[in-house]
Amino acid sequence: MDLKIQVGDTIRAYDFKPMVGREDCFIEGKVVDTYNTEMGFHAYKVVVTRDSWEPEGEKGRAGIEMFVPHRVSFMEFAGRVINLSR
Repeated sequence: MDLKIQVGDTIRAYDFKPMVGREDCFIEGKVVDTYNTEMGFHAYKVVVTRDSWEPEGEKGRAGIEMFVPHRVSFMEFAGRVINLSR
């Protein structure tokens, strides 16, 4: 599946598949690179703007750069990465 994610888009990337009875765990962020290989795999490089698990009074992962793999062989599911800009 081609998400057509471009530099400047905002994406949401789930850490775990959402399920009933468990809070969603994800980051949202602005894409700064769409085909990054710094970590040894193909990933979107994003600056995190929102962390769903931000501890009260803290910013969690917000403000840092993170790498979101394009495709993974373990725990992959439809909707793991969502383009919020389109």
